[in-house]
Amino acid sequence: MLGFTLLPALAAISPLVVLPFVARNVGPEGWASALAGEAVGTFAAIALAFGWTTIGPALVAVASDPRRGELYREALVIRLLTASLALPVAAVICWFVASDGYGLLSVLMGLQGALIALSYTWFAVGVGDPWSIALFDALPRVAAAVVSALAIGIVGAPVEIYPLTGIAVTVIGTSVYTARILGRFPAAWPVRSQVPALFRHNTPVAANEAVMGFYTSVPVPLVNVVDPTTAAGFASADKMVKLGQFLPLTLANALQYWTAEVYERARARRLRIALTLHTVMGVLGWIVLGGLGTLVSAVLFGEAAAAPMGIVVVLGFAFACFAIRTSMIRHFLFPTQAARTVLTATLVGSALGVPLMVILTVLIGPFGAAVGYATTEAVSTVWLIPRTRRAYRELIAAGASGPATPASPGAHGRMSS
Repeated sequence: MLGFTLLPALAAISPLVVLPFVARNVGPEGWASALAGEAVGTFAAIALAFGWTTIGPALVAVASDPRRGELYREALVIRLLTASLALPVAAVICWFVASDGYGLLSVLMGLQGALIALSYTWFAVGVGDPWSIALFDALPRVAAAVVSALAIGIVGAPVEIYPLTGIAVTVIGTSVYTARILGRFPAAWPVRSQVPALFRHNTPVAANEAVMGFYTSVPVPLVNVVDPTTAAGFASADKMVKLGQFLPLTLANALQYWTAEVYERARARRLRIALTLHTVMGVLGWIVLGGLGTLVSAVLFGEAAAAPMGIVVVLGFAFACFAIRTSMIRHFLFPTQAARTVLTATLVGSALGVPLMVILTVLIGPFGAAVGYATTEAVSTVWLIPRTRRAYRELIAAGASGPATPASPGAHGRMSS
């Protein structure tokens, strides 16, 4: 818990050390351009990862040492090939969505976000090595944020130093760790004829993640293209929501094994508790963001980039939906092999929410983007309710029919992963 929860949390919140200096130094248009580039990079990271961050840890955990070496090499080849296409495309899009004069900052922010997908942390999780995450990623990332903040705020260095240091942390840390792993787990590299099969194997997972990541990456670039003069406030609200979403994800990870280690009625009870905790977290997040979001964004990012009240209230509702749906997916649906239902919900929500997002942004500005985004979250969450209730009732019925019987090791492994 300490190693795999607090260390990623430390790295996740480290941008708060430097982003206030970035926002105040580049002004509203530069701030919106920076976060627009970051949003594009986040989506590009999904393409670069190509499913390895999702399925990789479970594969590594059960593999022998030679197979672990093969898996790392396979992932490295696939992600480098994907990066050769995704990074140039992402850079062009970042330049396009940026306001005049902030193209370089937007591109660097995008590359920083995208290159994180090349990180080794998924493999470190699979081999149970949180301290390598601390040594080569989390602590250097915090140090880079502090150094960037001091350089920008005190020395007056250009703001581009922040994404450049983030890129350096990823490239250097991953390179050092990779050299160690290649020596520790010797294995053959995949030959050219194997590469198409490796892509096909991960395509379903990658497609699912791409759909889930698409609608979350659209709002900030869209608003910045349609109305760059008012995009800064929306970008601040979106950034606070994205940082806040780490909380329900962390809670879901912490409760995942706890909900899966018992059976039938006992599991149903724990699932009910987990969903309740996520619901409470979501509602509290909505209240806090709606009540304090404007003030907090002004303190963090400056008055010129303060998030409007209406936008933070709507995005707070979207956060509540995200928190509830996270428990449904992680605790109820994935363990019962309902991944197709999850994908369908995301597709339906995106099909309704993204066009609404575009139309309303053109008609009424950033508030319309918030409404479209919240609609996507709400529709995706409501779609999952019947299947979640069915999974819960099946557990109750199984408990009433007889004594609990342990699941097979393979099934339990799937649930805990």
